[in-house]
Amino acid sequence: MHSVQLVVALLIVLVALVALANRLNISYPIVLVLGGLLLAVPPRLPVIHLEPDIVFLVFLPPLLFSDAVNSSWRDFRENWRPIFLLSVGLVLATTFSVMLVAHLLLGMAWGPAFVLGAVVGPTDTVAVGAILERFPIPRRLNAILRGESLVNDASALVLFEAAIHTTQQKSYVWGTLISHFFLAVAGGVIIGGLVGWLAVQLRRHTSDPLLANTISLVAAFAAYQPAAAFHVSGVLAVVTAGLYLGWNDPRISTPRARLQAAGSWEMLTFLLNGLLFILIGLQLRPVGEALWSQNPWLLVGGGIAVSATVICARIVWVFVSTNWPLLLTRHLRSADRSQAKPQAILLSWVGIRGGISLAAALAIPPMLGDGSPFPQRAEVIIFTFAVILVTLLGQGLTLPKLLSRLQFKLQPGTESDEIRARLAMATAAVGYLKSLKESDEAKGKAIAHLYDVYGQEMETPGAESSEAADRSQTQILGSVVSLELAIVKQQRARLIELREKGEITDDVLRRFQSILDLKEAQLDQTRSSWEM
Repeated sequence: MHSVQLVVALLIVLVALVALANRLNISYPIVLVLGGLLLAVPPRLPVIHLEPDIVFLVFLPPLLFSDAVNSSWRDFRENWRPIFLLSVGLVLATTFSVMLVAHLLLGMAWGPAFVLGAVVGPTDTVAVGAILERFPIPRRLNAILRGESLVNDASALVLFEAAIHTTQQKSYVWGTLISHFFLAVAGGVIIGGLVGWLAVQLRRHTSDPLLANTISLVAAFAAYQPAAAFHVSGVLAVVTAGLYLGWNDPRISTPRARLQAAGSWEMLTFLLNGLLFILIGLQLRPVGEALWSQNPWLLVGGGIAVSATVICARIVWVFVSTNWPLLLTRHLRSADRSQAKPQAILLSWVGIRGGISLAAALAIPPMLGDGSPFPQRAEVIIFTFAVILVTLLGQGLTLPKLLSRLQFKLQPGTESDEIRARLAMATAAVGYLKSLKESDEAKGKAIAHLYDVYGQEMETPGAESSEAADRSQTQILGSVVSLELAIVKQQRARLIELREKGEITDDVLRRFQSILDLKEAQLDQTRSSWEM
C-alpha cells in the first residue's frame, strides 16, 4: 500500500474509532489501541512497522511542546519537589525494580534487564492527559502530574542510553552515568532556553498570525533536533522552550494569533495522538511474530510480572514519599488531610505507559558493537508491549470509576482567582474611562454607557448596534466600539500584571484572555462593517 493511501486509511480508522469511543464514553486512547490490535490480527493486511525515529522526531516534539506551552512555569516551580521525586526518583526506582525482577525471576541478563527497566520507566504524557482531561481534579495535583509527564521522559531516556551503552560495553560505571545524566539535563535546558528565547524574539516582531504560529511549531523541532545531535536531552529542550514561550505568549501574541493557534494546535495534537495510539496497537503482529516460536506462557507470565512490578513500584513510591516526613510535600502537609489520601491514591494509579516506551524498545539496536545480536532484544520489546497494554487498559479503564469514588472537593482557589480577575478587569475599565475627557456629545454618551456596563458586568453591546437608526446614534455606537477596544487592551495588560505578581494562575489568565480575544475580534468585525 502506498504511504499516502496508508495515512488516509489510518485517518479514516481514527475518525471511526474516536466516534465509537465518544459513543461508549471511553477515553479514545484505549479504543484506538484496541482497534490497532484488531487491525493487526488479519494476516492479509499490510504490516506497519513503527520506526523509533518517527516517534522521536515527528510525534514527540509537537506533542511535548503543546503540553509545555499550555503548562504553567509558576506551578512547575512551586511543585518542583514532588515533580522531581516522581520524574527522577520514581523513574530510578521503577528502572531498578524491573531490572531486579527481570534478572532474578525471568532469567534475563543484567544488561537487557537494565534496558527493560529504563524503557518502561516513564509514564506517557499523551495517554495520561487524554484520560484525565475529562475529569476535574485539584489544580496542584494536575500541575504535579503534568510536570512529571513532561520531565520523566528525559530521565528515562538518559537511563536508556546508559543501559544500551553498558550492555554493549558489558561494564557499569555509575560515576559516568551520573555525570552523563547531569550533562544531558543541563544541555537540554540550555538549548531549549536559547530556542525559546529566539522564538520569542521572532514572534515579537511578527504581526502575521499564520507566520507567528508557524514559528511556534518550528520551535518544537528546532529545540529537539540540535539537542539530539549533541546527545543531550531533547525532551527537556522541547519542554524548556515550550515553557518559556508559553510564559511570554500573553505579552507577544496578537489576539488573532492566539485564536488561530488554539484551534490549530488542538487539531494537530489530536491527529498525532490518535495516529500514535493506533500505530501502537498495530505493532502486535511484528512484535508477536518475532517471539511466536518461543514459550508463549513464559512470555505471558513475564509480561504480567513486569507489569505488576511497574504498577506496584509506583504505588509504594507514592505512598512512601507522601507519608515519610522527610519527603512529605509542602502541599500535602498543609492540605486538608481528608484530601491528602485521595490525592495520593490517584497519583499512584496514573502510571500509564505508551508511545515513548514502545519507541525506546524498538530503538534498541539489533546488533552489538562486535557484530553479535543484541541479547534478548525481542523479550524486551514484548514485555514493553505487555506493560503498555496492561497499564493502558487496566488503569485507563478503571480511572473514571476511581475518580468518582474519590470525590475531590472543589478548590476555592480557582474561583477566587476568577473573581479577582473579573474585578481587576472591571476596575481597569472604569479607571480608563475616568481618565478620558468628553470631547463631544457622542463620546460623552459612550462613556456614560460604558460606565453602566462595567459598573455591573462585562457585556458586549453588539445587539444595540443593530438598532442604530440615525447618525447621532451611529456616532455614539462608534465611540463605544473604539472605547471598548481600548478598554480590552487595558484589561489584558492588567491580567498579565496579576499573573506575574502571582495573584491569578496561568489557567485563569488564558481563560479570560480568550474571552478578551473573542471580544476584540467581534468589535473589530463590527467596526469594519461600519467602515465599508
